Amino acid sequence: MNAIKKLLFTFNYQNGGLLFYRIVLGLSMMFHGYLKFAGGEKMLYGVGHMLAGFGISGGYLALGTMAATAEMLGGLLIILGLFSRLGSFLVIGTLFVATMVDLGHGFFKWDYPSQMMFGALMLLIVGPGRYSFDWKHRN
Repeated sequence: MNAIKKLLFTFNYQNGGLLFYRIVLGLSMMFHGYLKFAGGEKMLYGVGHMLAGFGISGGYLALGTMAATAEMLGGLLIILGLFSRLGSFLVIGTLFVATMVDLGHGFFKWDYPSQMMFGALMLLIVGPGRYSFDWKHRN
């Protein structure tokens, strides 16, 4: 019974959980960025053009490229735990815009990007944990 009590109430899984979450979130974001690049200029332009609803009237290819780059670079930094707060900030920015773009199109359109954004916000606040390059650099 003591072993079960110790396992349930005293063993700390926090750093392993942060590592697991960083890997899952980072891979997801990197894959989203990759798909944007893989779709070519047409895809990147389309991603940028989503901002037309906010009154932005040009530079759509550049904006789409920035979004894809932020997803790929942010995801990689989150996975490695290297400048992970910068990576989280990049991901938060992109997902905030994605959430705002989809806000008026029903719950299931904006729910996913908002949940991912809040997960990245959690990493921004908490940090990457012990199993990261940031931890090694700091200690």
